[in-house]
Amino acid sequence: MSIHEKLESVRDVEGFITFIHALAEDLEQNPSQWANTDLADYLNGIASWVEDRYEIEESKREFSEGVDWDSLAFILFVGSRYE
Repeated sequence: MSIHEKLESVRDVEGFITFIHALAEDLEQNPSQWANTDLADYLNGIASWVEDRYEIEESKREFSEGVDWDSLAFILFVGSRYE
């Protein structure tokens, strides 16, 4: 299953966890496919994509609905501290 297929199969927390592990494995096995191979570039890539996506969305409200921004921010933060 490709990384894109794994992304599309995320439906719940177990799928999310599986996808994160698959993403780490994909980076190890296919670094040439990644535009951002170090953490700072990866995080900046996420921020840039969200900014760009938010700006081009006709309805910014629609883009923001359904995303639990607090939880997403917390997940990104704890990854920097949790062993």
